Amino acid sequence: MADPGSQVLAAPPFGAVMERLEALAGFAASDVLMNRLVRAAALVARVPMDRPGLDHPDWAALLDAVTVQETRMFRASAQLDQFRQIVLPELARGAEGRSLAFVSAGCATGEEAWTLAILGARSGHPWRVLGIDVCRPALEAAEAGRYRLGPPDALREVRAEDRLLLDIAEGWFEPVAALRPGVRFRRENLLRCGLPEGSADAILCRNVLIYMTAEGRLAVLRQLAAALRPGGALLLGPTDSPPPGLGLRLWSRELVGIWRREGALG
Repeated sequence: MADPGSQVLAAPPFGAVMERLEALAGFAASDVLMNRLVRAAALVARVPMDRPGLDHPDWAALLDAVTVQETRMFRASAQLDQFRQIVLPELARGAEGRSLAFVSAGCATGEEAWTLAILGARSGHPWRVLGIDVCRPALEAAEAGRYRLGPPDALREVRAEDRLLLDIAEGWFEPVAALRPGVRFRRENLLRCGLPEGSADAILCRNVLIYMTAEGRLAVLRQLAAALRPGGALLLGPTDSPPPGLGLRLWSRELVGIWRREGALG
């Protein structure tokens, strides 16, 4: 006789749900996604298969359950150091008379957005940051901006001078109050992220596209490239490479994963 628990897990149409998640958010079928769907079997059983939608409460809850939220302050710090030292000064020179606009696309629980805020504050130039993600609990955590120190050490890639822009006490840390007015978060589907054309000086979309289908990655990259100002910077993960035809080129051979929107700064 079959185990009753296995019958419950076998009931939801996981394959059909994955197809709808691909159409909704560009998620690629994978062992990671399947494992998350199995853990969220009760939600899978509840979603209306004929009415998939980001704003349907059951589909939204399932998206909350299956999105990957791996991030930390100054993650992949070598790339951010290159951005700080080489790219950011050039962006600031081209933004005379206005604020620099940064976007964390797939911001998860917000540490990357707060990292951009620190980099902006350190640049000495006016700045603002927008973090976007589809996961509601992650966005709530990003808005709160209060994080555990670990273990593992959540600040292991943060320079001592940058830690001065964090309030650190009793096992927790959070950005200093002066950073908060410049940072906001918004729920968006990266497939249709709604960023205005030519509105951003730098967009970070790192370790997000690896979870998407080839078609989903291309759709996201097209929108992000269009959202950059001419001369703006797109920072991608180490395995991501935009295809030709998007108006992007490597910032330089020395800068790993940093792409420039073709055209003049300013």
